[in-house]
Amino acid sequence: MQFNWKAAMLAYTEKDWREFVFFSANMQHLLGICNLDIQQNLHRAVINFSNRQAEVNVFGLQFDGKPSWLPPPEKPGFILTFHFGYYRAVPAFLLQLGYKLCIPVAEEIIDQQMQYYKDQLGDSWQQQVIFLKAEDPYLFFKLRRQMDRGYHVFCYLDGGLSAAKDAARYKLKEIQFLNGRIAVQHGILDMAHLLGKNLTILIAEIPLENNPVTIRTLDHCPVNWFPNRQYFTDYFIRVIYEDFEEVLLGHPEAWEAWLYLHKTMSPSSDESRWGIDQRIILFKNADQHLLLDKFTYLSYALPLHVTNKFLDKICFDRDVLLFLGY
Repeated sequence: MQFNWKAAMLAYTEKDWREFVFFSANMQHLLGICNLDIQQNLHRAVINFSNRQAEVNVFGLQFDGKPSWLPPPEKPGFILTFHFGYYRAVPAFLLQLGYKLCIPVAEEIIDQQMQYYKDQLGDSWQQQVIFLKAEDPYLFFKLRRQMDRGYHVFCYLDGGLSAAKDAARYKLKEIQFLNGRIAVQHGILDMAHLLGKNLTILIAEIPLENNPVTIRTLDHCPVNWFPNRQYFTDYFIRVIYEDFEEVLLGHPEAWEAWLYLHKTMSPSSDESRWGIDQRIILFKNADQHLLLDKFTYLSYALPLHVTNKFLDKICFDRDVLLFLGY
């Protein structure tokens, strides 16, 4: 059966296909994968892994890394991770070792996070975990106060879906990543330098079948290496993401952020690598057909006569190209 857009879209709900087309753009920018079948398989794998990791047993965890990189529970520092692998196991691992964690999160999910930790730890969670609103303009001073009380700052370096709407509020730094570029938040590194606290980055590795989840150290960032805060931030944000690349390429399906990178990190790549037939994809929103230019993330509403011609085709005809100005 010959591929056409109508058949492809009918295999998904309107919402699921809309999410897929942006996932497809993220994949093309950063992995250079243009084949729609491969993208669809990866999309299913990412969703399946995301559902699976949410149910992981966070007890009986193992540690494999450099113990000297992990700050002792009684000496507060900054501990970061990514929404990669069984990432919920990372804070659970720290809490089981007796760490006290101060976690900045978006206001809209504080209640959800409180419930999660209560389910995992019972009522005792409040003795070890404090949540602060990530949007709070006085966050820096509140983090400093909690660190003085013995709490480590724990957060996800790659943000999260709840942070997407606030991405424009923060100064982002563009860095090379995989086959393209992303814009990353670096404020937590700035705070660590200002407070004179070291950074440790942990990763929850993907275990072999029936084996426990292993937490390992990915990076350690000594704050005294760079007296200048900008040099410290510029250097280590790149080192951390370069090391994360190696982990990610081993299990690309395990990075949940593929589903919302376009909202948080603005992926980009060289336009010369994109053919016209690799840029445009059809989707619907509120029953309106639109074309997404995956290179720019811009979408265009389609007139009905163009939509009808396009649905049964594999790629573009003259009407579509003229409509988009290509």
